[in-house]
Amino acid sequence: MKPIAWYDPSNGVVSTDRDCPLFTPLGQVWALYPKGEWVGLTDKEIKHIYSSHGGQSYTRGIWNFARHVETELKEKNT
Repeated sequence: MKPIAWYDPSNGVVSTDRDCPLFTPLGQVWALYPKGEWVGLTDKEIKHIYSSHGGQSYTRGIWNFARHVETELKEKNT
């Protein structure tokens, strides 16, 4: 994903130009990215991840656990 703008925390300037003359010389600028939309795991992806890490049988408990982890991650990242 490409940055949509740049931010110079030393003086608060935001610009879409990485080489903006208003940025502090030799200062650190931060890339600003658009906020992405949350995309969860499909049931098939959960099964694949579980089985590829040594899981023998896919149970309803594993699915519930995966969905709970996914919900917690979504809350932390949105």
